[in-house]
Amino acid sequence: MKTLNRLVLKAFFTPFLGTFLTMILILLMQNVWKYIDDLIGKGLEWTVILEIAFYIIPTLVPLALPLAILLSSLMAFGKLGETYELTALKSAGISLYKIMRPLFVTVCMIAIAAFFFSNHVIPYSNMKFKTLLYDIMNKKLALNIREGVFFNDIEGYSIKVNKKANDGRDLEDVLIYDHSQRMGNTKVIKAARGSMYSSENNRYLYLELFDGYSYEEMNTKDPKKRVDLPFTRSSFKKEKIRFDMASFQLERSDKERYSNVAQFMNIRQLQQNEDSLTSAINLKLNEFNEKLYTYYSFRDTVSLGNSVANVIPFSVSDLGKSKRKRLTKSASSLVRTSKSYIYNTKRNLNYKKKKLTKAKIEWHRKFTLSFACVVLFLIGAPLGAIIRKGGMGMPVLISILFFLVYHISSITGEKSAYQYVVSAAEGMWISSLILTPLGLFFTIKAAKDSTLFELSTHRGIISRLQKLWERKKS
Repeated sequence: MKTLNRLVLKAFFTPFLGTFLTMILILLMQNVWKYIDDLIGKGLEWTVILEIAFYIIPTLVPLALPLAILLSSLMAFGKLGETYELTALKSAGISLYKIMRPLFVTVCMIAIAAFFFSNHVIPYSNMKFKTLLYDIMNKKLALNIREGVFFNDIEGYSIKVNKKANDGRDLEDVLIYDHSQRMGNTKVIKAARGSMYSSENNRYLYLELFDGYSYEEMNTKDPKKRVDLPFTRSSFKKEKIRFDMASFQLERSDKERYSNVAQFMNIRQLQQNEDSLTSAINLKLNEFNEKLYTYYSFRDTVSLGNSVANVIPFSVSDLGKSKRKRLTKSASSLVRTSKSYIYNTKRNLNYKKKKLTKAKIEWHRKFTLSFACVVLFLIGAPLGAIIRKGGMGMPVLISILFFLVYHISSITGEKSAYQYVVSAAEGMWISSLILTPLGLFFTIKAAKDSTLFELSTHRGIISRLQKLWERKKS
């Protein structure tokens, strides 16, 4: 049995290492390419770029590892079947389950290691990557501003720079369209040079302009009256514009801010976060009910009993004009206050529910990766024994097909959970629920030496279906 185990493990690990490293390299190039314009040619050291790539690699394992297990197991058993080694082992009285057993134990060990990896290493890598990326963008504030291209990431402004210094701070020939008043491009600023820097607390971004002009139209809400209105022109030697850093949609890199991000937490932290969010939602609902009860007091007529008959009918028209006006004003103010409070409470609850859903999704993600490794092995190994084709031809095609089913169902389930179509558990486990019966079906068929993909096997079924269709048609 030791010889058998070595034979099977050698046939598995050779393609596994090659496939896994290749997938990591391809996914790494794809992810780094998204930031290539912000990293290359901006004065950054190569060590910083390599550090970013180093922190991205662990986040790619959830995609590369299941595909590598699926493809390598399919190639291993396909090669054993193609060289008739699998047939020789079965003729010696060794069942397919015994042949798969060493690989199944190995894949289970890989799945356990993947669980601890996703629980400890991936959250840390996510945090370090986001922190490092923010620090780079914070120190190099002009990274996203390209020469000769309008920069529109700051809400209400469009900025164009013809030339930018290597330090990413000094700018030349600056053109700014200010449409922050939601009235079109009513203000244009043009400066010969400028400088961009942030405040000490990184709360605001300052753009200091030198030797420029400002053109501004007269403001009016009526677009018909704006046709013949003049505009003002003013020159300046120095002018400073302040932008809110929230416009960049960047997260601050301190641990306190990142402590509530679900992607940076392990299972224990996610469970604590989920409990705290659930308590906060329940507390907010109770506070909402109590506060509304103080605004509007509703009393049941049944509980009032005979006192209902003693209630004097009241009409607003019986009051004087001044009292009626004060009463209407007070009621309107109460309604506006209640409407604003309900709107803010609804937004707060939706925000907390989204964070709670993200925490649940990340909690289930820790387990789905490990389970997917086992399920995809149960698909790849018996399929390789059935098709009996090694190499990179048919195994790659079948692996890509089943991996697409796994990946698309995973993404669909996750998006559905984010949109509250299904629960977080249903959304994250839907891909495993789809593929597990297929894996068990292929394993049973392979153990019985079923020729699943040969047309002769299904001719009887096809002929019976044709007879049923003709009978139904007649």
